Amino acid sequence: MDRRSFLRYTALNIPLFSASSTTLWSTNAFATDQTDNHLSDAHLDHFASAYTGEGNKHHLALVGSQGEPIWEQALDSRAHAPVFHPSKPIVAVVARRPGFYIDLYDTKSGKKLIQMPPSEGHHFYGHGVFSADGKYFITQENHYDSGEGKVFVRDWQNGRIVHEWLSYGIGPHQSCLLNDTTLVVANGGLKTHPNNDRKIENIDSMQPNVSFISLQDGHLLHQVTHPAEYHQLSIRHLHINKIGQVAIAFQYQGPKWDTVPLVGLTSLESSKIDYLPMPEPIRQRFKQYCGSVRFDASGKVLAVTTPRGGMIAFWSIEHQDFLSNNTLMDVCGLKATSQPFEFIVSTGRGKIFKINTMENIVQLVQKNDKIQWDNHLT
Repeated sequence: MDRRSFLRYTALNIPLFSASSTTLWSTNAFATDQTDNHLSDAHLDHFASAYTGEGNKHHLALVGSQGEPIWEQALDSRAHAPVFHPSKPIVAVVARRPGFYIDLYDTKSGKKLIQMPPSEGHHFYGHGVFSADGKYFITQENHYDSGEGKVFVRDWQNGRIVHEWLSYGIGPHQSCLLNDTTLVVANGGLKTHPNNDRKIENIDSMQPNVSFISLQDGHLLHQVTHPAEYHQLSIRHLHINKIGQVAIAFQYQGPKWDTVPLVGLTSLESSKIDYLPMPEPIRQRFKQYCGSVRFDASGKVLAVTTPRGGMIAFWSIEHQDFLSNNTLMDVCGLKATSQPFEFIVSTGRGKIFKINTMENIVQLVQKNDKIQWDNHLT
């Protein structure tokens, strides 16, 4: 780490070394040769990700603490983002846009518990979230004849829809819980139809936004959007830290040569989106496309991946300053560990890495050349 980066990290008011940071993190047979590097001895949590394997077959896998597979299940079609139940051994996975199923599995046995379809005339966007009390599963859906974005709340045990609300925008891609009663939705702004899902029908009029929605009655609490010159900057993915800051990552639908921001912050109290700085060479390498976005365990460091650019980049949230980046080909899946500055990432080339961005360590955990990890892990 150079002196400038060192000063940026120490300014975050997080200890540079924890009591365990001098313990060599154990690796498996696929580990890199960085035996002189030291990482926290915190175990990786079990995590789940969809993947595409041999014969272009699609699966969901539960993966253990050293990257070892625990179980896998075949899926009807390609999935996008898994999500764990807050208190039960259950994982849900949502089909990739235009998605037509949600599967729920017992994490102990891998047994499928239930499959839920979208509401008639709708499709899923690949993301969902359990309610804070674990009773319901919440999805964003496209009513594809009208293009209207919807939010559905289901009893996950039987698939029954208990609430149907507007998402207050078009193309509601991902949502996160701000608290027990507030849902934050990234309305990407893209009107599409499953008959030709990669065709954007409203490229000249798209208006992406972030909407804060009451989970008590579905009314709109607050909404922020881009200034007019950025109306083609699709708001796709988001994550929320413990103090309610909402990080949002974009995918630009305009000309590839335009200079536009790609990462931002907002909140329930904010009237706008604050765009985070990116050195121009880094911004260009992102190729106008962000994949996943996550805060670290402290909530003070933000990570964003770009599979098109083959990179993960980091920001200081307190200072809204760019910190560093690492090159990882086809990287997209991203989660934080329980330790500050640490992340797990996955790639479309079958690799899983652990990154300690403060110590600038990238360590291979596992690889399997026969699979392609999908965009998100959890």
